Amino acid sequence: MKRLFLIATLFFISFSSHASSVTIQSTTSTRDSGLYEYLLPYYPDFNKINIKVIAVGTGQAIMNAKNCDGNILIVHDKEREIKFITDGHGSDRHNLMYNDFIIIGPSTDEADISSSRSVQEAFSRIYKKKHKFVSRADSSGTHSSEIAIWNQLKLDPSTYTGKWYLESGQGMGPSLNIAISLDAYILSDRSTWLRFKNKQTHKIVYENSSELRNDYGMILVNHKKCKNLDYDSSLKLYQWLASDDAAAIIRNYRVSNSHVFYID
Repeated sequence: MKRLFLIATLFFISFSSHASSVTIQSTTSTRDSGLYEYLLPYYPDFNKINIKVIAVGTGQAIMNAKNCDGNILIVHDKEREIKFITDGHGSDRHNLMYNDFIIIGPSTDEADISSSRSVQEAFSRIYKKKHKFVSRADSSGTHSSEIAIWNQLKLDPSTYTGKWYLESGQGMGPSLNIAISLDAYILSDRSTWLRFKNKQTHKIVYENSSELRNDYGMILVNHKKCKNLDYDSSLKLYQWLASDDAAAIIRNYRVSNSHVFYID
């Protein structure tokens, strides 16, 4: 059967007339990577329930889940994920997969980021030389990771907002477009960059997969707090996504013949 996906900030996977429905509140990077359209059709009950994926920044996804607007949460900010659990909004958490962050920049690399020995050195060079840098500034997991690096350096680039430090307030794809149009540097997750089409002359100027590991967690929303949600269908999908079968499918997903996500 032909399966049609409408991929957008909000997209629906709906091929069933049954009432059962599950909403996944997700970070944009997993959507932009193409993972869901590849993975979800393998779910044995794919044609028996309606699966809706809402892709926003991690902060907004967590807020939506707190408001009982989602059954399953897939994000990448472990500190906020743990708080979500301890505050009683989630009943179970699973380490779903990981990839890494990379620094994207113009091929000229005037800040000489490619010769940096650490991500802190790379950010320090951008700061000192005042090269344009695009921040997502959207409370996403990527934004949190960027801010953590600045904090390690005890630097506050926000004092240069609107000058060389440019805050997009948008998702990864639109932010990459801005960085490329302005010949700027940007921190990106690798999966979005692999699938991103408008690369022009930009390239990866810094990478270190162990230093910039990017973990994705999956949380089952506490259905005792959110009684409006279909618990049985949610639990069944959650358990399948956490299974060895789903892990093998995620592990095999590739973009341009490159692995996108890894499983511990």
